[in-house]
Amino acid sequence: MSIITFDKNDRVMISVDLMNMKKSVTKDSSYTDLDYIALARILKGPRKLVGAYVFDSKNIVDSEDRTKRFHDMLRYNGFRVIARDSYDSEAKIQKEVDVAMAVQMVVHAMRDNYDVAVVVSGDRDFIPAIQEIQAAGKRVEVAAFTTSSAKEMVRQSDKFIALDEFPLLMMSNPVERSETEVSRWISWNSRRR
Repeated sequence: MSIITFDKNDRVMISVDLMNMKKSVTKDSSYTDLDYIALARILKGPRKLVGAYVFDSKNIVDSEDRTKRFHDMLRYNGFRVIARDSYDSEAKIQKEVDVAMAVQMVVHAMRDNYDVAVVVSGDRDFIPAIQEIQAAGKRVEVAAFTTSSAKEMVRQSDKFIALDEFPLLMMSNPVERSETEVSRWISWNSRRR
């Protein structure tokens, strides 16, 4: 049993590394996407959600309209989308996104805007930010798929949430997921603590 306590009155802030999650999901080609709305609800559980951020780049190639529509859907559902204008189309990689996410998490911790940071990424580049957040007296939960999580991320977190255990992969629109199904998984997750 952990000596760290978890309280339903905790203020939770979720930060999603969108590219990391997309790469994790596309390892299994039978699924098309992750249900980010259900993900946020499950990670929040019975606690108070004070912010849900998604970090991505503005992909300036042929999928710009699809990326914009996806970002708009996330915004419509309550996420704050931070999209950096920094996609390197030649190397097909994002720039500045991980740093923007790390800075945002640390700044919010220093401003005492949350009690628990939920980092949705298995990328070990976030370890220095996690250490600073913990030094500020905040708890950090890391949520990622086990196959794409750096072991150091798991060790550094106050709690690791294996996303493999939840029905989050889908081929349909995330808005279509029923409230009943999400509530069932939130209840299941809270009983496991």
